[in-house]
Amino acid sequence: MTSEGQPARARRKAIPATCALHRGPIGFANLMVSVSNGKIVFDPHVTGSCVITLDEAEACVLRDLLTEWLG
Repeated sequence: MTSEGQPARARRKAIPATCALHRGPIGFANLMVSVSNGKIVFDPHVTGSCVITLDEAEACVLRDLLTEWLG
């Protein structure tokens, strides 16, 4: 359980993705998306070496943009 009372698995998701830098087949790389201390965390390759963190407002901008692009 997390401090927010949710199972840890419910707060993490690995998404199959493609890495343009390292190449490889479609879906070869994993993009780990999780919630930590109320922030959305993107961890390409699940290594922690290059982590992108969004607060709530930034995550809402991304959500709105993806909704616009994908319908």
